[in-house]
Amino acid sequence: MADIRENDIASGSASRDEDGSASVSRLAWISSGLGLLLFLGSVGVLGYEGITRGNGPPVITATVEAVVPAGPRWLAHIQVTNDGGKTGAKVQVEGQLMAGDEALETSVAEFDYVPAGSEQKGGLFFDRDPRAHDVRLRVLGYIEP
Repeated sequence: MADIRENDIASGSASRDEDGSASVSRLAWISSGLGLLLFLGSVGVLGYEGITRGNGPPVITATVEAVVPAGPRWLAHIQVTNDGGKTGAKVQVEGQLMAGDEALETSVAEFDYVPAGSEQKGGLFFDRDPRAHDVRLRVLGYIEP
């Protein structure tokens, strides 16, 4: 312990009081206080998330973000969001190009994991331009990891 204090005094992070004992500099106290605040803040956020987040099943929705040409085909960028309390694994999303009630084309994508409270991105390939048709997305299912 004496070696540490001697090193602190030598490095300038501590000084000796009038009675000869080592004291900690103001900067060290401020740094320690900030570290404690960060630690307590992290524990508080994790505790709040643990208490308030539901423990229900995954609630997964899918939306089309953009459509771009991809060689001779078309790619619909999709985003999958899980607002539920549990993770969904092997989440399958089906996209259909619709002309009225008739499905002209179907494409399927699978996401390995969609954790609770997260978003994942993927794509669906189509032979026809999805911008010229209605695109219907359905989340077909998942398994519990």
